[in-house]
Amino acid sequence: MSSTFWSNTIWYILLLMTSGFSIILTLYKTQDLKFTIAFLFSILGFTFVIEAVLTLGLNAYTYYPKIVSDLFLDAIFGNYFSQISISSTSLLITIFNLSHIIWYLVFASLYYLIEELFSKLGIFEHFWYRSLYTFLGLFPFFWLIKKWYDNAKDSRNRFINYISLFLSVFSINSLSIILSQRLLGIQIFKGNLFTDMSKDHTTTGLIYQFFQINLLIILYKSKLHWLVKTLAFICLFIVQYLLYSAGFIYISNRLFFVVTTFDLIGCYCWVAVFNYLLSKQSPAPHLD
Repeated sequence: MSSTFWSNTIWYILLLMTSGFSIILTLYKTQDLKFTIAFLFSILGFTFVIEAVLTLGLNAYTYYPKIVSDLFLDAIFGNYFSQISISSTSLLITIFNLSHIIWYLVFASLYYLIEELFSKLGIFEHFWYRSLYTFLGLFPFFWLIKKWYDNAKDSRNRFINYISLFLSVFSINSLSIILSQRLLGIQIFKGNLFTDMSKDHTTTGLIYQFFQINLLIILYKSKLHWLVKTLAFICLFIVQYLLYSAGFIYISNRLFFVVTTFDLIGCYCWVAVFNYLLSKQSPAPHLD
Protein backbone atom coordinates (compact mmCIF):
# COMPACT_ATOMS: atom_id res chain seq x y z
CA MET A 1 0.00 0.00 0.00
CA SER A 2 1.36 3.42 -0.97
CA SER A 3 2.58 5.70 1.81
CA THR A 4 0.30 8.43 0.44
CA PHE A 5 -2.69 6.33 1.47
CA TRP A 6 -2.00 7.05 5.15
CA SER A 7 -0.96 10.66 4.60
CA ASN A 8 -3.64 11.69 2.08
CA THR A 9 -6.23 9.13 1.00
CA ILE A 10 -7.27 7.94 4.46
CA TRP A 11 -8.60 11.39 5.38
CA TYR A 12 -10.90 11.45 2.37
CA ILE A 13 -12.11 7.93 3.17
CA LEU A 14 -12.90 9.04 6.73
CA LEU A 15 -14.85 11.96 5.27
CA LEU A 16 -16.76 9.53 3.06
CA MET A 17 -17.52 7.32 6.07
CA THR A 18 -19.06 10.26 7.93
CA SER A 19 -21.11 10.96 4.81
CA GLY A 20 -22.34 7.38 4.83
CA PHE A 21 -23.34 7.73 8.47
CA SER A 22 -25.28 10.93 7.68
CA ILE A 23 -27.06 9.22 4.77
CA ILE A 24 -28.06 6.24 6.93
CA LEU A 25 -29.52 8.54 9.60
CA THR A 26 -31.36 10.55 6.96
CA LEU A 27 -32.87 7.53 5.22
CA TYR A 28 -33.94 6.11 8.58
CA LYS A 29 -35.72 9.34 9.46
CA THR A 30 -37.37 10.22 6.16
CA GLN A 31 -41.03 9.56 5.45
CA ASP A 32 -40.43 9.14 1.72
CA LEU A 33 -37.41 6.92 1.11
CA LYS A 34 -37.44 6.90 -2.70
CA PHE A 35 -37.87 10.64 -3.06
CA THR A 36 -35.16 11.35 -0.49
CA ILE A 37 -32.64 9.10 -2.25
CA ALA A 38 -33.34 10.83 -5.56
CA PHE A 39 -33.18 14.28 -4.00
CA LEU A 40 -29.77 13.48 -2.52
CA PHE A 41 -28.49 13.06 -6.08
CA SER A 42 -30.19 16.33 -7.05
CA ILE A 43 -28.25 18.14 -4.32
CA LEU A 44 -25.08 16.37 -5.44
CA GLY A 45 -25.62 17.56 -9.00
CA PHE A 46 -26.10 21.10 -7.72
CA THR A 47 -22.84 20.97 -5.73
CA PHE A 48 -21.06 19.61 -8.82
CA VAL A 49 -22.16 22.71 -10.74
CA ILE A 50 -20.94 25.02 -7.96
CA GLU A 51 -17.66 23.14 -7.77
CA ALA A 52 -17.19 23.34 -11.54
CA VAL A 53 -17.53 27.13 -11.35
CA LEU A 54 -15.06 27.38 -8.46
CA THR A 55 -12.41 24.94 -9.71
CA LEU A 56 -12.68 25.14 -13.50
CA GLY A 57 -13.86 28.71 -13.93
CA LEU A 58 -12.29 30.50 -10.97
CA ASN A 59 -9.37 28.20 -10.04
CA ALA A 60 -10.24 28.55 -6.35
CA TYR A 61 -8.59 25.45 -4.86
CA THR A 62 -7.62 21.85 -5.48
CA TYR A 63 -7.60 18.47 -3.73
CA TYR A 64 -4.81 15.92 -3.20
CA PRO A 65 -6.37 12.56 -2.23
CA LYS A 66 -3.55 10.77 -4.08
CA ILE A 67 -5.82 8.15 -5.62
CA VAL A 68 -4.54 8.42 -9.21
CA SER A 69 -1.37 9.90 -10.71
CA ASP A 70 -3.22 12.34 -12.99
CA LEU A 71 -3.29 15.52 -10.88
CA PHE A 72 -6.53 16.96 -12.23
CA LEU A 73 -8.36 13.63 -12.21
CA ASP A 74 -7.09 13.14 -8.65
CA ALA A 75 -8.59 16.53 -7.74
CA ILE A 76 -11.89 15.38 -9.27
CA PHE A 77 -11.92 12.39 -6.93
CA GLY A 78 -11.25 14.72 -4.01
CA ASN A 79 -14.13 16.88 -5.19
CA TYR A 80 -16.46 13.86 -5.17
CA PHE A 81 -15.61 13.08 -1.55
CA SER A 82 -16.14 16.70 -0.55
CA GLN A 83 -19.42 17.23 -2.37
CA ILE A 84 -20.91 13.93 -1.21
CA SER A 85 -20.17 15.07 2.34
CA ILE A 86 -21.76 18.50 1.96
CA SER A 87 -24.76 17.05 0.08
CA SER A 88 -25.44 14.38 2.70
CA THR A 89 -25.11 16.90 5.53
CA SER A 90 -27.47 19.41 3.92
CA LEU A 91 -30.04 16.66 3.35
CA LEU A 92 -29.71 15.50 6.98
CA ILE A 93 -30.32 19.08 8.14
CA THR A 94 -33.40 19.24 5.92
CA ILE A 95 -34.94 15.89 6.86
CA PHE A 96 -34.34 16.42 10.59
CA ASN A 97 -35.67 19.98 10.20
CA LEU A 98 -32.57 21.51 11.80
CA SER A 99 -33.38 24.89 10.29
CA HIS A 100 -32.50 27.03 13.31
CA ILE A 101 -29.55 29.38 12.79
CA ILE A 102 -27.69 27.63 15.62
CA TRP A 103 -27.61 24.37 13.69
CA TYR A 104 -26.42 26.17 10.57
CA LEU A 105 -23.65 27.70 12.67
CA VAL A 106 -22.65 24.30 14.08
CA PHE A 107 -22.37 22.58 10.69
CA ALA A 108 -20.78 25.56 8.93
CA SER A 109 -18.18 25.74 11.72
CA LEU A 110 -17.54 22.00 11.38
CA TYR A 111 -16.82 22.31 7.66
CA TYR A 112 -14.63 25.34 8.30
CA LEU A 113 -12.53 23.24 10.70
CA ILE A 114 -12.38 20.29 8.27
CA GLU A 115 -11.21 22.55 5.46
CA GLU A 116 -8.57 24.13 7.68
CA LEU A 117 -7.40 20.69 8.82
CA PHE A 118 -7.13 19.37 5.27
CA SER A 119 -5.21 22.50 4.30
CA LYS A 120 -2.77 22.10 7.21
CA LEU A 121 -2.25 18.44 6.32
CA GLY A 122 -1.35 19.42 2.76
CA ILE A 123 -4.12 17.32 1.22
CA PHE A 124 -6.12 20.36 0.11
CA GLU A 125 -4.79 23.67 -1.23
CA HIS A 126 -6.37 27.10 -1.46
CA PHE A 127 -5.30 29.40 -4.26
CA TRP A 128 -7.21 32.65 -3.74
CA TYR A 129 -10.11 30.97 -1.88
CA ARG A 130 -10.36 30.90 1.93
CA SER A 131 -12.13 28.59 4.41
CA LEU A 132 -14.10 31.59 5.65
CA TYR A 133 -15.90 31.70 2.30
CA THR A 134 -17.11 28.11 2.85
CA PHE A 135 -18.26 29.02 6.36
CA LEU A 136 -20.28 32.00 5.11
CA GLY A 137 -21.54 30.27 1.97
CA LEU A 138 -23.01 27.29 3.79
CA PHE A 139 -25.64 29.41 5.58
CA PRO A 140 -27.52 30.36 2.38
CA PHE A 141 -26.74 26.91 0.92
CA PHE A 142 -28.46 25.03 3.77
CA TRP A 143 -31.41 27.43 3.60
CA LEU A 144 -31.73 26.99 -0.16
CA ILE A 145 -31.67 23.19 0.06
CA LYS A 146 -34.51 23.27 2.63
CA LYS A 147 -36.64 25.54 0.40
CA TRP A 148 -35.80 23.47 -2.66
CA TYR A 149 -36.79 20.23 -0.93
CA ASP A 150 -40.14 21.64 0.21
CA ASN A 151 -40.95 22.83 -3.30
CA ALA A 152 -39.67 19.69 -5.03
CA LYS A 153 -42.10 17.53 -3.05
CA ASP A 154 -44.93 19.50 -4.66
CA SER A 155 -45.35 17.61 -7.93
CA ARG A 156 -47.33 20.51 -9.38
CA ASN A 157 -44.21 22.68 -9.57
CA ARG A 158 -42.96 21.53 -12.97
CA PHE A 159 -39.95 23.85 -13.16
CA ILE A 160 -38.55 22.75 -9.78
CA ASN A 161 -39.20 19.12 -10.65
CA TYR A 162 -37.41 19.50 -13.98
CA ILE A 163 -34.36 21.09 -12.34
CA SER A 164 -34.35 18.35 -9.68
CA LEU A 165 -34.52 15.66 -12.36
CA PHE A 166 -31.79 17.22 -14.49
CA LEU A 167 -29.38 17.63 -11.56
CA SER A 168 -30.01 14.13 -10.20
CA VAL A 169 -29.36 12.56 -13.61
CA PHE A 170 -26.34 14.82 -14.09
CA SER A 171 -24.73 13.59 -10.87
CA ILE A 172 -25.45 9.86 -11.29
CA ASN A 173 -24.52 9.94 -14.99
CA SER A 174 -21.25 11.70 -14.19
CA LEU A 175 -20.34 9.20 -11.48
CA SER A 176 -21.39 6.06 -13.34
CA ILE A 177 -21.14 6.45 -17.11
CA ILE A 178 -18.84 9.41 -17.80
CA LEU A 179 -16.32 8.57 -15.05
CA SER A 180 -16.20 4.84 -15.81
CA GLN A 181 -15.57 5.45 -19.51
CA ARG A 182 -12.87 7.99 -18.65
CA LEU A 183 -11.10 5.59 -16.27
CA LEU A 184 -11.25 2.81 -18.87
CA GLY A 185 -9.97 5.24 -21.51
CA ILE A 186 -12.71 4.26 -23.97
CA GLN A 187 -14.38 7.68 -24.28
CA ILE A 188 -12.64 11.03 -23.75
CA PHE A 189 -14.03 14.45 -24.66
CA LYS A 190 -11.72 16.80 -26.55
CA GLY A 191 -13.01 20.34 -26.86
CA ASN A 192 -9.53 21.92 -26.94
CA LEU A 193 -10.62 24.32 -24.20
CA PHE A 194 -7.58 23.55 -22.01
CA THR A 195 -4.13 22.15 -22.72
CA ASP A 196 -4.46 19.69 -19.83
CA MET A 197 -6.24 16.60 -21.20
CA SER A 198 -8.18 15.77 -18.04
CA LYS A 199 -9.28 19.35 -17.49
CA ASP A 200 -10.34 19.62 -21.12
CA HIS A 201 -12.24 16.32 -20.89
CA THR A 202 -14.09 17.42 -17.75
CA THR A 203 -15.05 20.83 -19.10
CA THR A 204 -16.13 19.53 -22.51
CA GLY A 205 -17.98 16.67 -20.80
CA LEU A 206 -19.99 19.16 -18.74
CA ILE A 207 -21.11 20.94 -21.90
CA TYR A 208 -21.86 17.63 -23.61
CA GLN A 209 -23.95 16.38 -20.68
CA PHE A 210 -25.95 19.61 -20.49
CA PHE A 211 -27.29 19.07 -24.00
CA GLN A 212 -27.47 15.28 -23.81
CA ILE A 213 -29.46 15.10 -20.56
CA ASN A 214 -31.87 17.87 -21.51
CA LEU A 215 -32.58 16.26 -24.88
CA LEU A 216 -33.15 12.86 -23.30
CA ILE A 217 -35.44 14.30 -20.62
CA ILE A 218 -37.53 16.02 -23.29
CA LEU A 219 -37.59 12.82 -25.34
CA TYR A 220 -38.59 10.70 -22.35
CA LYS A 221 -41.36 13.02 -21.23
CA SER A 222 -42.76 13.49 -24.72
CA LYS A 223 -45.88 11.63 -25.85
CA LEU A 224 -44.25 10.57 -29.11
CA HIS A 225 -44.77 7.11 -30.55
CA TRP A 226 -41.98 4.65 -29.81
CA LEU A 227 -41.06 4.57 -33.51
CA VAL A 228 -40.51 8.33 -33.48
CA LYS A 229 -38.40 8.00 -30.32
CA THR A 230 -36.36 5.29 -32.03
CA LEU A 231 -35.71 7.64 -34.95
CA ALA A 232 -34.69 10.32 -32.46
CA PHE A 233 -32.14 7.93 -30.95
CA ILE A 234 -30.80 7.15 -34.40
CA CYS A 235 -30.33 10.89 -34.94
CA LEU A 236 -28.47 11.13 -31.63
CA PHE A 237 -26.21 8.27 -32.75
CA ILE A 238 -25.49 10.17 -35.96
CA VAL A 239 -24.67 13.35 -34.03
CA GLN A 240 -22.37 11.34 -31.77
CA TYR A 241 -20.65 9.86 -34.81
CA LEU A 242 -20.15 13.33 -36.30
CA LEU A 243 -18.59 14.53 -33.04
CA TYR A 244 -16.40 11.43 -33.04
CA SER A 245 -15.36 11.96 -36.67
CA ALA A 246 -14.57 15.63 -36.02
CA GLY A 247 -12.28 14.68 -33.13
CA PHE A 248 -14.39 16.18 -30.35
CA ILE A 249 -14.89 12.73 -28.83
CA TYR A 250 -12.25 10.00 -28.67
CA ILE A 251 -13.64 6.45 -28.62
CA SER A 252 -11.50 3.30 -28.67
CA ASN A 253 -11.25 1.48 -31.99
CA ARG A 254 -14.25 -0.64 -32.95
CA LEU A 255 -16.09 0.32 -29.77
CA PHE A 256 -18.12 3.23 -31.13
CA PHE A 257 -21.45 1.40 -31.17
CA VAL A 258 -20.94 -0.19 -27.74
CA VAL A 259 -19.73 3.02 -26.08
CA THR A 260 -22.39 5.23 -27.67
CA THR A 261 -25.15 2.78 -26.82
CA PHE A 262 -24.00 2.64 -23.20
CA ASP A 263 -23.72 6.43 -23.17
CA LEU A 264 -27.16 7.25 -24.63
CA ILE A 265 -29.27 4.31 -23.46
CA GLY A 266 -27.65 4.38 -20.03
CA CYS A 267 -28.39 8.07 -19.56
CA TYR A 268 -31.95 7.59 -20.84
CA CYS A 269 -32.47 4.82 -18.28
CA TRP A 270 -31.23 7.12 -15.50
CA VAL A 271 -33.77 9.71 -16.66
CA ALA A 272 -36.54 7.10 -16.40
CA VAL A 273 -35.41 5.91 -12.96
CA PHE A 274 -35.03 9.32 -11.37
CA ASN A 275 -38.20 10.67 -12.96
CA TYR A 276 -40.03 7.82 -11.22
CA LEU A 277 -38.28 8.38 -7.89
CA LEU A 278 -38.94 12.12 -7.87
CA SER A 279 -42.55 12.02 -9.05
CA LYS A 280 -43.96 8.78 -7.69
CA GLN A 281 -43.76 9.32 -3.97
CA SER A 282 -44.67 6.48 -1.68
CA PRO A 283 -44.78 7.80 1.90
CA ALA A 284 -43.69 5.34 4.53
CA PRO A 285 -44.61 5.34 8.22
CA HIS A 286 -42.69 7.93 10.20
CA LEU A 287 -39.78 6.43 12.12
CA ASP A 288 -38.69 8.21 15.27
